[in-house]
Amino acid sequence: MYYSVTSSAIREIYIGEAPVTFSGSSSFTANTPDVLISKSRTTSSITNKREKSTCTHGVGLPPAAPPAEKEPRTYSLNKSKIRKKMTAFFNLQATKNFCAFYTLTFPSGISDNDAYRIFNIWQTRCRTEYALRSFIWVAERQKNGTIHFHLLTNTRMPIRQANDFIRESLTKLCCAYNWEASKVEKYNGLDVDNVWHPKRPKSPDASQRRTRDDAARYLGKYITKYVSKNNEKFQRLAWHESRDIAALFTAQNFDIDEVVPILSYFLSTKEQWKRLECEYLSVYIPPNYIDLYHFTDLCRINELVYNQSLNTS
Repeated sequence: MYYSVTSSAIREIYIGEAPVTFSGSSSFTANTPDVLISKSRTTSSITNKREKSTCTHGVGLPPAAPPAEKEPRTYSLNKSKIRKKMTAFFNLQATKNFCAFYTLTFPSGISDNDAYRIFNIWQTRCRTEYALRSFIWVAERQKNGTIHFHLLTNTRMPIRQANDFIRESLTKLCCAYNWEASKVEKYNGLDVDNVWHPKRPKSPDASQRRTRDDAARYLGKYITKYVSKNNEKFQRLAWHESRDIAALFTAQNFDIDEVVPILSYFLSTKEQWKRLECEYLSVYIPPNYIDLYHFTDLCRINELVYNQSLNTS
């Protein structure tokens, strides 16, 4: 038995052993906070793919039936993965300096294809002109059926110029949708909300900064509102993350014999946690937010991963 610990839950796994101390990265494996090993495809997996591609029907066998028409592929949110990646991203030092949500909306009735196309153009221009680098975004459908996007990033971008990028793309669609050019020129399709600085601070001091716990709660509300309750299916990607976020680790694995503060605390208060039981594991959700000081090694190794990605890009 071993325990997989994230910031939102502890998984008590009955069968198998933890393969590595840290998990969740798409680019690295790690056994200690100071050792990162790039992932690569094994020779056997490549060989198996070649064998499958060279298989043919035997001589004399009847021809295979034509394949049935496949239904269009749809995409939905991987909610668990998004929550973990957002939390790991939130705890980076660079994100503690600045972190913001950008919401991109479009006029009612625009097609999904046009919305995705404008969103992709917007991202490309922001990467080129404002060095947009680290981000994770999710798609959401409004009540009127029009799609819009929410993007979390630690890159500072001027809101007016970034909004101009959307407006310029919309202008090219005026004829296709019979939009009035004057209204499109005034359209404000981009909204930004700073995680660390609320729009309406409680004190008269407009520079008031949220505490780490308040910012974490704000992030949690965002995830609940735009991720956890989002059950929509899309014909194109429902969410995406930059490579440096994909490389972050999201969990730390402990053997039952290991003595660590968070595991000792969990075992002594186990009955107070909400339990979700499956055949091979039980998931325990804490009654209160777990402070990430328990995850010193996890935060440290993610800093190594993130900084390495900055240096190699």
